[in-house]
Amino acid sequence: MDRHDDKKSYCRMLGHAVTFNYCRTTSQNTPCRKIRDCWFETLPIEDYMNTHFNTEEQQLIFKEPAPKITSLLDLIEQARKRAESSGE
Repeated sequence: MDRHDDKKSYCRMLGHAVTFNYCRTTSQNTPCRKIRDCWFETLPIEDYMNTHFNTEEQQLIFKEPAPKITSLLDLIEQARKRAESSGE
């Protein structure tokens, strides 16, 4: 799984080069959802993903994130609930 860890490629999300190790361990020790986009020219990334992750895992990895506004509203709601429960 780690034989390509030292290779570098341009990260389209961060805007600079990163190692494959970074890309394959970015989120809860799972690959970045953009790993295919950044590595398809350098590595047999589809083979790598199919070897190390089943279909269900890949669906979770490549799932589009919720829009930022949704995340912000969720955080606001959680803070409001905490404030209410603590009596503030």
